[in-house]
Amino acid sequence: MVQAKTPVSVLHSALADTFSCAQNLIRLLLLPTLVLLAVFPLAADQRKKKDEEPKTQVLPLPKEPPMALGTDVESLSFRLTPLLKIGKLSAQIRDSLNELIRDAHGSNVIKLRAFVAGAGDSRRVQAIVSDLFTERRLSLPVISIIQVGALGDDAAQVVIEAVIAEKRVLNPDGLAFLAGQTAPTLDASLGKLTQSLSAASLAPSDVRSLTCFTDNLGDYRHHINQANAIFTKSSINVVQSQRQPGGPRTTCEAVARSHESDSAAAPISVLGPARVTLIPGRSRLVFTGLQLAFGGYLDDANSALKNLRKFSEAASGNFGQIALLDVYSLSGEATSALRKTVSQFDVPGSTITIQQIEGLPSLDAALGMEAIMVGSGASTISAVR
Repeated sequence: MVQAKTPVSVLHSALADTFSCAQNLIRLLLLPTLVLLAVFPLAADQRKKKDEEPKTQVLPLPKEPPMALGTDVESLSFRLTPLLKIGKLSAQIRDSLNELIRDAHGSNVIKLRAFVAGAGDSRRVQAIVSDLFTERRLSLPVISIIQVGALGDDAAQVVIEAVIAEKRVLNPDGLAFLAGQTAPTLDASLGKLTQSLSAASLAPSDVRSLTCFTDNLGDYRHHINQANAIFTKSSINVVQSQRQPGGPRTTCEAVARSHESDSAAAPISVLGPARVTLIPGRSRLVFTGLQLAFGGYLDDANSALKNLRKFSEAASGNFGQIALLDVYSLSGEATSALRKTVSQFDVPGSTITIQQIEGLPSLDAALGMEAIMVGSGASTISAVR
């Protein structure tokens, strides 16, 4: 028998149904609100992050190249990058270095001397060398950067000379370093170099590296052909020292391979009148980078020479056994101060070449200098003669 519903139970049932409908309605109404409350903070955070400036990325500073490096004289070779006619300065620097590294075939690059022409910032050379060599996990070389008036092509902005420590013996009897010979013309300067070679019992075919600074580049190809006809086995670099032609004046310096000598017993010799320094085989050489002097006073020259000596001695160089001291000057006062000061450091005058140039890597610099000297363990220099 079905129990009949009472009025009270019917009321309770109606209230329950109504309450359930109300709950469902509340849920439907609250759901969009809850969704909006959840989305709005997320959107706000995203807008906030979008509006915030990105954090500055701290990049590592490029590695500083060494100021001096030592290596064995027997393994040294000398290279010169070709003049490039395409690209701005940075691109030409990078292309030149890439070609140089390829040609080195894994051998260590010891020294780079870069000649920069044009309006580009010459300081880019060091930054690009540091980046490229670090990227390829290569040891950094010492670097000298010289601003000159012009190169052999109007489109060329950089040419780089390199000293490379090869993995084989190339100079068993050592090397001869010929300081700059100055004359009114390139032909006359090359003639003086030939006489210096003869005084050291060497021939033009022994020369491996030749650098000439001229006041007026003129017919560049003629100059190169002229030098090639004499020094047939040498890299040849001819630059115009300053933008405004002066002179006439040309200075040429060279490095030659010694031969037919008893390298084990031969002393390190400075041939004063010929301006030649002979370094025997089995010696070590120390190459320095460019040391700047900031001013034209005696104290400025003295401070620069002391710094150069400090850096070279840290690489086991002997400042009393300098083979070449190349000086690049921007003022007569700085040149005069150096001439008066350098004698206090026992540097033979026949090893010094002073060249007026267009500029240096620092705007405040008045003079720059670099040196090649004997490393520790070699025999002493013989008397200057």
